[in-house]
Amino acid sequence: MKCVACGARPVGTDSGRCFGCAEAAPGWAAALRPANGLATALNVLLGLGAVAALAVVVLDVWLDVLAGQLLDGADGVDPDTPAALGSVVHTFNGAVVPVGLATVVVFILWFHRTRGNADLLLPKGHRLGRGWTIGGWFTPIVMFWFPWQLMVDCWRASAPLDAEGRRRTPSESIVAVWWLTWMGSLILGRLATLKSTGFTVRDYADLESLRIGLRLETAEEVLRLVAAITAILMVTRLTAMQRERRADINPLAARAAQEARVQAVTTPSASA
Repeated sequence: MKCVACGARPVGTDSGRCFGCAEAAPGWAAALRPANGLATALNVLLGLGAVAALAVVVLDVWLDVLAGQLLDGADGVDPDTPAALGSVVHTFNGAVVPVGLATVVVFILWFHRTRGNADLLLPKGHRLGRGWTIGGWFTPIVMFWFPWQLMVDCWRASAPLDAEGRRRTPSESIVAVWWLTWMGSLILGRLATLKSTGFTVRDYADLESLRIGLRLETAEEVLRLVAAITAILMVTRLTAMQRERRADINPLAARAAQEARVQAVTTPSASA
């Protein structure tokens, strides 16, 4: 006997539904809207961010090598070269700021939509309210773990179903790597800002400080690069899981809606 809600899996509960449909909110199939367009836009922006992070790593390593040559007294190295290259780094970082801001906006929009879908798939499977998908990023202290909790709950709620309708939670390693590398990049970025004294260096003390700041920034950008790549994988996978959940029932839901419309039209004439 098939589930009365999806018609695709065997009945698993006394309500006549499979386990997956019994967990979901009533009418979830019609209300769920996979964030396909937002996911595509977000992945493009994340890709641009990854390319920018890689470019900064290359520039920082080059600048670190030049600063080291100056410290070693190498011949043929113009003392103004590190400052000039540093200006390029600063200019490049400023140019990618709009991309970063756009990424933040689109990510939050995607996250909010995704959480709404997860609420439909598993209403009782979330530790925090949907509003935290926005506020969690800007609230001091809790910003270090609330977004991660929200993402993990969405990931679990959107998991694919087996033949009997039970959720098969996929590995959460992508979510863990994304969050750890993102948090690590923020912390290292702050340390690099505090340590670096700027690029207009003239004496050895400034060069040493500059090299430490550069190495911190390089580590920050490497983590940012990894975070961007894992974010693309995470966004793609989570969006696909929700799309697949809806695709399982969408044809049946459309047919049921059509039958309801037909019944609404024919019932009055039958009564007459």
